[in-house]
Amino acid sequence: MPALAAISSLLLLSSLVSVPAQAALGWTQLSTATGWKEFKTASTKNAGSVRLSNMTLDGVSCFKAEATISGVSAETMLVVSADIEGAKSWSSAGIKDAVTLKRTGSTLDYYEYLSVPLISDRFWFLHGTFVREGTMVGLRWEKAWDGGGPYSDTYQAVVAAHPGAIEPPVNVGAWLFDTQGGVVALTYLVCTDSGGSIPVGLQNMATKGTMPDTVDDLVKEARTR
Repeated sequence: MPALAAISSLLLLSSLVSVPAQAALGWTQLSTATGWKEFKTASTKNAGSVRLSNMTLDGVSCFKAEATISGVSAETMLVVSADIEGAKSWSSAGIKDAVTLKRTGSTLDYYEYLSVPLISDRFWFLHGTFVREGTMVGLRWEKAWDGGGPYSDTYQAVVAAHPGAIEPPVNVGAWLFDTQGGVVALTYLVCTDSGGSIPVGLQNMATKGTMPDTVDDLVKEARTR
């Protein structure tokens, strides 16, 4: 959820009314969603042109970024997307803590903590699943539990150490990398509600602004591996 890093400055410029958090949605709804509306194409240094689209799904704002990547393999980008601890250094999202809770051949459970100036910090415990379908590989995730689920001890330790931090009620998305000839079609999907008192309008503005950086960060890191 890198958009949170941009929200603090936007809060100073807005008096929008906050909207209550919606019920969590999952990967099934997101993966079958139709009706995306492209709103911008951004130019980045490492990922080239990034096409941005959005839609509302079950009352939650969802975003999609697409790019065509050459010179780096889908498998390498998958490795970077699953580098939970490494994201503290290669991501510009402001991730202060990140821990792989459990990893198997097909799943990846992890925790991340984001420190954001002027507003409450955010954290999330997510259940990830690796994707391998034909020419496509990827990593999808969703909030699968309340209270950290099987990692309740770690969850309670985070809450105790950061009593003012907020766990967003919605966080579902994916990195998908589809090899097409000599290039890779990259897709980044995310539906999120940051929770707390952040107005939905500000959440959306921040996400729209940071999506290209999120894609560029991953591709930049992949080109070094």
